[in-house]
Amino acid sequence: MYFIYNITIALYSFGLRVASLFHPKAKLWVNGRKNLLDELEQWRSKNQGDLIWIHCASLGEFEQGRPIIESIKKKNTHLKIVLTFFSPSGYEVRKNYEYADYVCYLPSDTPNNAKRFLAMLQPKAALIVKYEYWANYFFQCKKQGVPLFIVSGILRKEQRFFGAFSSFWKKVLNCVTHFFVQNEETQSLLLSIGIANITIAGDSRFDRVIEIANHAKPLEEIALFKGNSFSVIAGSSWPQEEEILHSWFESKKAEHVKLIIVPHEISDGHISSIEKLFTASVKWSERKTRDLSSFNVLIIDTIGLLTSIYRYADIAVIGGGFGKGIHNTLEAAVWGTPVLFGPNFQKFEEAKQLITNGGAFAASNSQELENNLNKLFTNETLRKESGDKAKVFCLSQAGATEKVLKHLDDHQLI
Repeated sequence: MYFIYNITIALYSFGLRVASLFHPKAKLWVNGRKNLLDELEQWRSKNQGDLIWIHCASLGEFEQGRPIIESIKKKNTHLKIVLTFFSPSGYEVRKNYEYADYVCYLPSDTPNNAKRFLAMLQPKAALIVKYEYWANYFFQCKKQGVPLFIVSGILRKEQRFFGAFSSFWKKVLNCVTHFFVQNEETQSLLLSIGIANITIAGDSRFDRVIEIANHAKPLEEIALFKGNSFSVIAGSSWPQEEEILHSWFESKKAEHVKLIIVPHEISDGHISSIEKLFTASVKWSERKTRDLSSFNVLIIDTIGLLTSIYRYADIAVIGGGFGKGIHNTLEAAVWGTPVLFGPNFQKFEEAKQLITNGGAFAASNSQELENNLNKLFTNETLRKESGDKAKVFCLSQAGATEKVLKHLDDHQLI
């Protein structure tokens, strides 16, 4: 199985090199790894001292790891942090992150790359946020004596760790020094294969969204746009949610509803498609030359505002539920906003818990999402109760960061 794994990694890397000739994101993935290890080695030779390596697959995992990263850095300013990403959507947004001393892509998971990467960094500890079980990096951590931690980990019984090749993946999991997991289900799955070095710590994303809500500054232009109107915010939307919202919004033209669309993808093509759908809309980039308050649809054509914009929502519709999976629900819920999304939420523990607690509503199809919108729109009592439940749930889940930090501190790793 190990041989097959390495062949798969090699084929995947080759496939991305071919795809980079046609696909911009694949090109970023390939170009970002050129001469990476040489550049990292030069940096490390000039930056000696204790170091922690933290890996995040993409931007969502970064937000989970962020409160841990910043707490570590604030506790020990001399401790260096190398932050790696697998995906361009994480690296390109956070490559200048101030709390990391070096930010880069993770070199492809070959035996030689993993060996060289860890040998040159010599980290005191390695933290992998949520998932990404790269076998060669894990084996090298164990071989080189690097304590390895999974933070905000979550597993499901249908994953490869418990299937036909579980014996190989158990060897990978046995390289982990300690698992900080989100729930009892993950703990039970690990215990079922003989792994007991586990703490149920919860999800550090709750700590992050609470911190954001506590320190977010008001956005005067958004407040001006909303005025006293009822507002719906589409967060990280995809075309499916935008089309559903268009249908619903058209039926509410006489109701003084304001709609803010914050698309997941802000390419010119996607923004243009939204403008064609909502013909009487205005873009955030036009705010200096146009009166936002005179429009009912605002398109946010930049990144970095969504977490603060949610404070102005009466209802939040989260994108991705009709595609590969929903985006961050907690950023809206922490503001006391009821949350709606499509059917693909099963892999997201926090979404399932929000539904159970009455702070979120899932829809199996477009009509059901419209029905949920109407239900919350017309029933102020239900809307307020749902929003309150969403906020209470978020606040009740705080504390994962503190548990991780205490463990690292007790073992003199930070």
